Amino acid sequence: MEKEIVWTAIAQKDFWEIIHYIQTNWTTEILNKFQRRLELKIKLLQHQPNIGYKSSKYSRFRQTLITKRYKLIYSVNRNHIVILRLKHTSMQ
Repeated sequence: MEKEIVWTAIAQKDFWEIIHYIQTNWTTEILNKFQRRLELKIKLLQHQPNIGYKSSKYSRFRQTLITKRYKLIYSVNRNHIVILRLKHTSMQ
């Protein structure tokens, strides 16, 4: 069963900050690649929500890589996948 995706306000803020950073510092090609990978990862999560590994700090959260530089932190409940944060991999 496909789960509905819900973005928290902080995850939306993270997304737009990443988009702004990539637009400012990288090429349009890199921006498009990031967006495609994020879309594909979200679609995959909708069908296989447990593919991410459990967070070492918080066992109810999972995380998965979008690119080698960015990860998606999320939680899963009965009907939804809640995207909690998008973070640079160097950040804890």
